[in-house]
Amino acid sequence: MPANSRIPFVNDYDEIDEDSQSNKFSMISQSFYQLNSTIKSSWLIRTWSNIISRLNVILTVRNPNLREFLAELFGTFFFISFGLGSVAQWTFSGYKSFLAVNLSFGLGLALAILVVGRISGGHLNPAVSLSMLLLGRISFVKLLLFTLAQFIGSFMAAAMIFFVYFSHIQNYKDGMYSMATAGIFATYPSDIRSTSTGNMFFDQFFSTSLFIITILGVTDKRNNDLANEHSAFLIGISLTAIGMSFGLNCGFAVNPTRDLAPRIFTSIAGWGSLPFTACNYFFWIPIVAPFIGSIFGTLLYGLFISNHWPSEQY
Repeated sequence: MPANSRIPFVNDYDEIDEDSQSNKFSMISQSFYQLNSTIKSSWLIRTWSNIISRLNVILTVRNPNLREFLAELFGTFFFISFGLGSVAQWTFSGYKSFLAVNLSFGLGLALAILVVGRISGGHLNPAVSLSMLLLGRISFVKLLLFTLAQFIGSFMAAAMIFFVYFSHIQNYKDGMYSMATAGIFATYPSDIRSTSTGNMFFDQFFSTSLFIITILGVTDKRNNDLANEHSAFLIGISLTAIGMSFGLNCGFAVNPTRDLAPRIFTSIAGWGSLPFTACNYFFWIPIVAPFIGSIFGTLLYGLFISNHWPSEQY
């Protein structure tokens, strides 16, 4: 047989067999690789899960006062972040919608109450905590504790919004440290020339009273047997309604730490004394008036509603 002669099909079978063996080896190698990857992945998942579990045990807070403090701090941060973020968008965007700001504060409050309400009650406002003190539901020490937590949470929210919108603030047409950018963080009168100090004080006093009355009415089980999540959204809606009704004169702070903490932050961040000296030293009104409004609202709810329930309903 000639050297270069070829037996039909036999050599083809050899080639096919070699290819088949090569494919089988490749498939086996790939299977081992996938199995190895799966084992490694499972090991990593288990290891990570164990680390997280151990951290959760280590970081678990067992002191009830500290738990409530952390809840109020985080809840206030959560709530105020939504609110200030909406004001920043209103300031920098071409589309101006005060309704969007009102809704953001209201929805932010409702969501924050849902997040932390089971732990601390979701006050998120010293005026609300003061009302709870007057009703004997919390102690004076807890009022101070909650107020500190709410202040820190508001301060952190202001810092976060400052960094989120830093480029816009830095390049703002009227200057980085203008009144317009300061207004992202704290409340100021819309027109100091046409609104007197007494008018602005009464605005904050009355709107806070209405807010407190709403909270007391919604959460009073003798008055409304609502689920917690329903109460949260109704309280949020009430804040939106207050913004839509009383936001013109000087905003609708109705919350001392919501206004004071971001005001202090802006002063530190570069606005200097402007947040405190602007508008004829307006800064004290959204701090003092809500506390007085809280006292008045609590007394009104007792005078007209809660003091008159039949004794069998107590």
